[in-house]
Amino acid sequence: MLSINYQTENIIVDHLPIMVCWSTNYPQKSFSIKVYKGAELVSLIAREGNNTIVTLDAISLQSFTSYTIEVLTHGDNGENNVFKNSFTTSNLGHFSGRWVSGGHHFTNDIHYYRGKRNVVMRKTIYLDEDLLDAYISIVGLGFYKLYINGKEVTRGELNTDWTNYAKIIYYDTYNIKPFINQPKNEVIVELADGWFNPAPLKLFGKYNLRETLTIGEPQVIADIYMKFADREMIIGSDADWQYCEGAYTFNNIYLGERLDMKLFRGDNTTDLLMPDWKNVVLSNGPEGRLVSSFIPKINHTLSLGAEHIHVVDEETFIIDFGAIVTGFIDLSITASENQRVELLYSEDVDENYELNTDSTLAGFVGKQVTEGVIIDGGIGAPARAEQKDAFECRSGKNHFINAFTCHSFRYVQLSGINIEQLNNVQALSVHTVLRENGGFYCSDPYINKLFEVAKRTKLNNIHSVFGDCARERFAYGGDIVALARSQVYQFDSAAIYKKTIFDFINDIRPCGGVTETAPFMGIKTNGVGGETGPLGWQLVLPYLIAIHYRHYGNVNLLAESLPFLEKQILSLEMRDFDDLVTCCLGDWGSRVHDMRNYKNGSPALHFTSACFYYYHLLIIAKICDDLGFKEKWLKYIGKANKIREKILSLYKNTDGSFADRSQTSFVFAIYFDLCDDIESSLNALIDLIKKEQNVITCGIFGQSFAYEIFHRYGHNELILEWLRVEAGFKKMLKNDASTLKEFSVIT
Repeated sequence: MLSINYQTENIIVDHLPIMVCWSTNYPQKSFSIKVYKGAELVSLIAREGNNTIVTLDAISLQSFTSYTIEVLTHGDNGENNVFKNSFTTSNLGHFSGRWVSGGHHFTNDIHYYRGKRNVVMRKTIYLDEDLLDAYISIVGLGFYKLYINGKEVTRGELNTDWTNYAKIIYYDTYNIKPFINQPKNEVIVELADGWFNPAPLKLFGKYNLRETLTIGEPQVIADIYMKFADREMIIGSDADWQYCEGAYTFNNIYLGERLDMKLFRGDNTTDLLMPDWKNVVLSNGPEGRLVSSFIPKINHTLSLGAEHIHVVDEETFIIDFGAIVTGFIDLSITASENQRVELLYSEDVDENYELNTDSTLAGFVGKQVTEGVIIDGGIGAPARAEQKDAFECRSGKNHFINAFTCHSFRYVQLSGINIEQLNNVQALSVHTVLRENGGFYCSDPYINKLFEVAKRTKLNNIHSVFGDCARERFAYGGDIVALARSQVYQFDSAAIYKKTIFDFINDIRPCGGVTETAPFMGIKTNGVGGETGPLGWQLVLPYLIAIHYRHYGNVNLLAESLPFLEKQILSLEMRDFDDLVTCCLGDWGSRVHDMRNYKNGSPALHFTSACFYYYHLLIIAKICDDLGFKEKWLKYIGKANKIREKILSLYKNTDGSFADRSQTSFVFAIYFDLCDDIESSLNALIDLIKKEQNVITCGIFGQSFAYEIFHRYGHNELILEWLRVEAGFKKMLKNDASTLKEFSVIT
């Protein structure tokens, strides 16, 4: 198999360099790479060596052109292999079209929650000659669906890829020739708010995404390319395009969507009954550079039927799907005209079989966090930011499936209909589709189940970014670091990790520091300053770059990222060491965290923070070494050694332990090779774990580091014993749980 830019099918390439990867089952002695444009050979490379990852940067790409790459490999014993794959260019990121919208704006926050109908756009194209080729390059912000002549073209859900739209905007390119088959052709784009037009909801009572994200009214930019026998034509989005109001009366990524079935025919929400078409409004659009999307798309991967239905009363019942999924509801009912159906989602029920929605309240809005303190979502916000949908029915059959929101749920409560009206219902798991490249199976059914549940938990939170949980959905750098090694061994993450690296680079603050989340949404708890994140969370940029190079070999990405890493180090050096080590949350999530001191209660806080700083320097030194920059390597390894000495002088105890002698402190000391006697320190750590009845009390970083050091030093049994603790993961998996919980309590 030959991959091009980490892709193997439907490949669009709009910029250089191009990454070409393959593998052989024999020692490779030499290889050649040919690139063809049609039948014309446009590039030839022949080299000795066993390199199977090659960067092509000497090709002159032409827009809307197909290319074929052919790789011929030779082995020491006469073996040969030929690998072939093709890619197509689109408009190379240079759009003829303009950003266009419906031109509607809210006047104040409260109007957002009252809702408004979404926007549908159209372009009618008349053809009177044979079409040889046709492509569309398009992006709709926040989310979009594309239809041509009534058929959906879009291959993914919850499109577009979320990022900082002020810096970069990912567009999609589709081959649309199969959809254009008549003299009159109608191109329809259905838009929704997505992450571009978020609610003014104050998450945690504090963070309003409208104040931190790049936002605007839903809009689209598109180029339609058509090739005929004697000419080519590009139709760009412009003032001649039209828009009308759609069938969705409200949509929000957290709070759900409302749909009026009476406004359209059948199942296609863009087949509107009485559209009032008007000319679109030209827009300047976000400032981000337009780049062809290269990550796998979000899609349906699993369908769950109802396992149990609990009837509450004549017009209310609760469906249990038997497992938590993050995704959509797919529901068919028979109803009367104007009948209104409301849906409420939750991951859990209480002892009275009433929905407990606390775990999925967006930003905890509506949750009582302490006695008498309830998180307020701001003006006009719902009292509880629950996951809800609703639809107004037409007479007869009605089919409702989510399109522009995403729910985390096991249970859904339906109100407004009786159970006899229910025809069919499914829960659809929806996430970025990543190819599995590693699995696990053993003789212990519980461990096998734990592995599968952990995999499902991970996938539930990947939607073009690595989200942390259903109530936030933000890509926290610390969480990404803690899970990075398991991620690359389990899934092909080359493309989505590359995007994640760019996400954090694009949100670097003016001082050079890295944010706690990317896209940055305002959180900067115990950050280093200037809207930057805490030390451990800032590790995401160097750590992911190093992981990516180690597993995917993209030296260009390594070189491209180094200047940003150097600026990051400079930003950290602006703080005095004694001050810098206070700028972190430490080993977050530890079981021995001092809950009375939320921000500074992690074990060995200053010691772990110093270790994170040390790690920053070690990683950048290794990257400089990998790039062959000897002087820079000497510079950064020298800085790292000085920090190491400072750590030893400040945090090493007379008995050879470190800081507070917690499990976390031993794990960090062993992981960063700070101990005089590794074996003695390991034994001390093991004794601590045994005293806790095999419970590893570390937080997210310490857990990750502990698994590595126990494997490295031949103590895998400690991990197994920890995984089997009755009050740990086993407790989470009781009652047929299908995902791991964010929090657990060892009693």
